[in-house]
Amino acid sequence: MRIGIFGGTFDPVHLGHLILAETCLVECQLDQIRFLPTFCSPHKTNEKTTSAKQRQYMLDFATAGIPEFVVDPREIKKEEVCYSVDTLTELRAEFPEDELFFLIGADSLNDFPTWRDPEKIAELATIAAVNRGQMSEAEIDEMCQQLPDSVRKSVQIIQMPGIEISASMLRDRASKNLSIRFLTPRPVERYITEQKLYQISEE
Repeated sequence: MRIGIFGGTFDPVHLGHLILAETCLVECQLDQIRFLPTFCSPHKTNEKTTSAKQRQYMLDFATAGIPEFVVDPREIKKEEVCYSVDTLTELRAEFPEDELFFLIGADSLNDFPTWRDPEKIAELATIAAVNRGQMSEAEIDEMCQQLPDSVRKSVQIIQMPGIEISASMLRDRASKNLSIRFLTPRPVERYITEQKLYQISEE
């Protein structure tokens, strides 16, 4: 199989995440995409996030009924900061005959050399770097040129429509009781409303 690995905080998951996954499913001819919600991102250790279990619930709601999309909770079960290289090493051992694709936003290529063992990541998986419409081809090429050769050879650039939706936008709108309809799947929207997620508590 050809398996896409899509990690993130998903706080909350939104249509931009799902369109990115669907684009990679088609463009990389994947058989499956595994969504891996982080317990605590190594890049966001100072940020407060919604509980891991609630973020997993929202992913479950968002991907229900889509057989190619699988929610993989292995990182949140560890209840600690997990690094992509370690998770990919686990997945390589679990799926030794399959081809892995590591899905990231193309903007992440800028700081990818600072990640833990980027060369090993490139060895374990093809890096599917998705341009979400906000960068020019020249900008992406410049970032790729700054990568080590072993990493650059593993990068596959994927184009998707520009979707101006972000998790921070949804959190901000929810905190102000503004509509998030059509920005995230309806079951996720209802869960956020019912659980009063992202509401600013009154002291």
